[in-house]
Amino acid sequence: MFNPSIIRQVTATMAFPPASAGPNAVRAYISDILVSKHDATVDFAKEVASRWQLGRPNDLRHASTWTFERVFGKDIGQFLYRTVQEDIREQWYSSTAGVLNSWLLVFSIMSSAFFLIRATRANSSSTSIASLRYAGLSFGPPMVFCGIQDQYSQWQFPRLFLGGIVSFLTVLAFLVAFTDRRMEKQKTETEDRKKGETKLKE
Repeated sequence: MFNPSIIRQVTATMAFPPASAGPNAVRAYISDILVSKHDATVDFAKEVASRWQLGRPNDLRHASTWTFERVFGKDIGQFLYRTVQEDIREQWYSSTAGVLNSWLLVFSIMSSAFFLIRATRANSSSTSIASLRYAGLSFGPPMVFCGIQDQYSQWQFPRLFLGGIVSFLTVLAFLVAFTDRRMEKQKTETEDRKKGETKLKE
């Protein structure tokens, strides 16, 4: 009879080993994914996994395609490399950092959309421009941050490129607004000083 606990056990053993683990954990992990994801026999999977000698989990994580092909053979290495990378991506997306990164992206898009809508419905040009600045602030920097953090997404470069442009334009907009306010303040102070001098002369 089907036992769900078997699935849970297999899933648990397929998890990418922690950085503190040793080579034995790496070999067990490689053997597991060959059996579960490539339909290899247990004996064949153990034979392939035994080719991994002294490397620890971080060595496997950062190993290149060439390293996999050299250690496991060209045919096995290229398939095993892709499967390991899939597990690394899944591990990151299910981690706290990956979840927070996803929610930050959603929050960034929703916030920028809110300020864009607010800009289109503003009664004055100053309020509209201010809303556009805040829309850029809500979109640009978070998009760059998410792009840097999420190295596994196919949208990494578009996020970095678009987020970088929006961030640059937003910084310019805030600098212009700051300069305008400063000049307006100086102009007001100058006019008040002239009025004061005129009153003294009278």
